[in-house]
Amino acid sequence: MTTVSQPRVDIVDRAVLPPGSSIAVSARLRVTIGEPESVVDLTGRLHELLAESGVREGTLQVYCGHTTCGLVVNENDAALHQDVQALLQRLAPHSSTHHYAHDKHRDAAGRAIHGERDNGHSHARVQLATHPELGIPISAGALWLGRWQAVMLAEFDGPRTRELLVRVHDAAPRLPGA
Repeated sequence: MTTVSQPRVDIVDRAVLPPGSSIAVSARLRVTIGEPESVVDLTGRLHELLAESGVREGTLQVYCGHTTCGLVVNENDAALHQDVQALLQRLAPHSSTHHYAHDKHRDAAGRAIHGERDNGHSHARVQLATHPELGIPISAGALWLGRWQAVMLAEFDGPRTRELLVRVHDAAPRLPGA
């Protein structure tokens, strides 16, 4: 997975919920990726949303509602991304070099809905290497991540623009009037 162009991660919509709600902040991140495969570090934007929420103890939830990209927590290291890309190429070769029923057995209606893009490999890679949802503990007002851990979006079917849902859950929601 390479990153040649600089991907964009924008907070496009956010809501601070009223006192009494266990959700302190709900936001959508829009991630624009210009490459066929890429890993995008979301950690900085997630720190921003957590700081905005004021939550000291709780959970930050990230959900990816897409089927050819997903979420991962790991070290954000270019050589590691290359290693994972090589492994996934062996396990789920690109659609141009391998038969995927998902690509080859579509009827005309399926092609009209999904377009002409063959992406069976992208679906397989997502299932092997990512998660659709992550929950990261919040402790003492900070994301509870290990020293080398980053929260990343792994894209396997770009270029695309993706949207992620982020919610900051407060373990001790404030009561109205308190």
